[in-house]
Amino acid sequence: MTSWWPKDGRGRAIAAICLAIAAVYLGKGIVRGLTFTQGDYYFTMPGEYARRLNPALWNSPDMQVALQYNHGLYYYGPSQYLTLFPVVFFNSYQQIATALLAVYPLVLLAACVMLVKLFDGRAGQAGRVGQVGQAGWLAAAILAMAFAFLPLTQSLVQREFEVVAFLALVGACALVVSGREAAGGVAIAYLTWFKYWPIVLLGSFVLHRRVKGLAAFAAASAALFLAAQLVFGLDHFIIGKTIRIVGGLVRPLGSGEVLYPVIPRGAQKSDFCRQWIEGRGTQAEVRWALCGVEDRWPWLSAKAVFAALTIGTAALFTWGSVMLDRRRADTDTVKWATIWEFSILTMAGVAFVHAHYYYFIVFLLPLAALFYWYVTRPQPGRALKIAILAVTYVLLNGLIVPTSWLSALLQRDAWQVYLDSGLCLLGTLMLLGLVLWEFLQLTRHAQKLELRRA
Repeated sequence: MTSWWPKDGRGRAIAAICLAIAAVYLGKGIVRGLTFTQGDYYFTMPGEYARRLNPALWNSPDMQVALQYNHGLYYYGPSQYLTLFPVVFFNSYQQIATALLAVYPLVLLAACVMLVKLFDGRAGQAGRVGQVGQAGWLAAAILAMAFAFLPLTQSLVQREFEVVAFLALVGACALVVSGREAAGGVAIAYLTWFKYWPIVLLGSFVLHRRVKGLAAFAAASAALFLAAQLVFGLDHFIIGKTIRIVGGLVRPLGSGEVLYPVIPRGAQKSDFCRQWIEGRGTQAEVRWALCGVEDRWPWLSAKAVFAALTIGTAALFTWGSVMLDRRRADTDTVKWATIWEFSILTMAGVAFVHAHYYYFIVFLLPLAALFYWYVTRPQPGRALKIAILAVTYVLLNGLIVPTSWLSALLQRDAWQVYLDSGLCLLGTLMLLGLVLWEFLQLTRHAQKLELRRA
């Protein structure tokens, strides 16, 4: 960027408003985090290493519920435990939560800065933002979009490791965009051995024959497992059990252990939806949401729609990637093709298997990319696209209005209505559709450029 802060009055006003919005939402998250500390992260710790290294933490009264749940085993992959290893030297979970609440806002700021740098053109050709003097307010707008996004707030408040994973995801995309595919493979390995879904990002490596990236992924994975064995002992990790649970979640594609028992209502439905129950927590994945839609309209087959979405998305993604790989695309096209590919694979990996709502923090990559693309690039139907993106953001953001207000208005649990009504599902599919459209349009653009050269 040539200059961060806008020089014109309107640009300064927009930037100031956006920064104020970001600051208010960040402050809200921090204040909420002072009173609420226990999310999924809490139930994944401490691992058995706490018993050996710090009995005070192991025996801390505020850790006993977590221990009853995980029995000292490691529920996630080694990346989380290796990264947060120093927290074992705190003497209570409250101390851990306080430290993370101080560190995680800085991690999120770093992720947002990296997002802006990813888009601004320095990894490809000269940035168009700088050319039109929009750099400052656009950066501030992306910051506001990120911190006002409810999944980010939930991740911060609950101290979820998804905060760090989001930074790693943006970093991996930036590395691949800049041509450092080996470093990108290392970043994807780090991501994969936290939550496993990021392994789908290797799909782009395979289609584009990024052999160095695949080799780096394998080497980094081996290094992570070796480090985990030396520090913790791999026998305490339950990766195999986690894989069986995931298999059970996507039946009939797989089978095995399930998170929730079969219930009479679910047993009367298709086996694909046998675990669905109205108002179940914060689950927001496509499969779960489709089962909720099927519950309201039994004529609609959640299984068939899920299969159609999966096959259709995979086919369009593969076709677009192969077509782009065959053409001599310019640097800017290659850059944005990589961003769209990462966005599509991220949404597929997070939303189609198993997702709590806060997992959607990674949706900020495609949301911010689309926003930047629409604002900085003259294109047909740009106003309509921006309007659709705004609706998508609202749908994915818990409708923005506090659910406590909506609950009072509706006289029922608004959060349950939001997840079970299909509104969150609609937002997810709209976002996926927007990115797929731009990805395929980029393929057509590359084809036109090739014909002009010929």
